[in-house]
Amino acid sequence: FAVTVPGRPMQLSWQVVGEARAVMTEPIHAASEVPDVMVAVSPGSTFLRPDQAACIYWSADGDTWSLLGALWHERPSSIFRTGWVSLLAPGAAVQMACSIEPMEVATNLGLGASGEAVEDRKTFAAAIARDLWAFITSFAHPQSNGEMMLVPTSVLDRWLNRFNEKFARDPNFMLKPKG
Repeated sequence: FAVTVPGRPMQLSWQVVGEARAVMTEPIHAASEVPDVMVAVSPGSTFLRPDQAACIYWSADGDTWSLLGALWHERPSSIFRTGWVSLLAPGAAVQMACSIEPMEVATNLGLGASGEAVEDRKTFAAAIARDLWAFITSFAHPQSNGEMMLVPTSVLDRWLNRFNEKFARDPNFMLKPKG
């Protein structure tokens, strides 16, 4: 497997730790600065059969492993959103691992056609909707019946500008705990 963090050298070195498992020999340092990572089956590799998926996991402590996504015969590479920006302390390193599993296992893990966890995308979309709702309600003028609110016509444009500025600084800003 090849693991690429934008702006860093590609990592290709893995250590086999079981019949169908391997761990990347070098951790990804300063992982809290890595919003996305690209993982690909190395060209010419023949170990992944059409009925199998390579499930990619990560761990910051070596004990607790989280699913990042999966690759399979028809999708030998993918860019995965890590969430590490909001999950890890500055300077933290992560270890990556791979487990070769039957396709049914990858499907049961809730992975969509992109290889990313479907629930992650749902959580991401819900966080965006909550951010929009919070912004709109900050401009609202409640009506006497309590069922409607009056907002300026430019509120969506203003929210989108604010969202784009925050997203440019941190693509996972809306997933961070508010406080």
